[in-house]
Amino acid sequence: MPILEKISQSSQARHWTDSIPLEYHYTAGVAGEEFRRELKENGRFLGSKCSKCKNSYVPARMFCPSCFVEMKETRALEGPAYVYSYTTVNKNRTGEPSEPVIIALVKFEGVKGGIVHKLDVDESSRVSFGMKVVPILKDIAERTGALSDIIALKPT
Repeated sequence: MPILEKISQSSQARHWTDSIPLEYHYTAGVAGEEFRRELKENGRFLGSKCSKCKNSYVPARMFCPSCFVEMKETRALEGPAYVYSYTTVNKNRTGEPSEPVIIALVKFEGVKGGIVHKLDVDESSRVSFGMKVVPILKDIAERTGALSDIIALKPT
């Protein structure tokens, strides 16, 4: 049956099982690469600022999500971040019980977006919203430009 002919009975439909080998390569993109390079080389988070609406974003982006203008202005974010939200995770990736880990969404003053990472605190009772944190980074020789270069975020 040619491909353009309509099937009038379900018994005319045919299928076969096979596999197609696919290989994926993920890139962080232009703005993502700048963000990763700044983290690797200088241990700082890079943000981008829109020239039209004046909003700043972290991680750095190429285009403003509010007004769709290309953002060419970037800057390293200075000062501590603050805990915006957090949770305690007590299972590993396979669902098995594990030691509790506190994961937080941290934001920067006057910047939209944020970073999700683990906190270096003993107990969740010691975490509070608005608590200021700074990153603990791997040695510069060990950094690869990934978020895994951050060991944890610790309270200031």
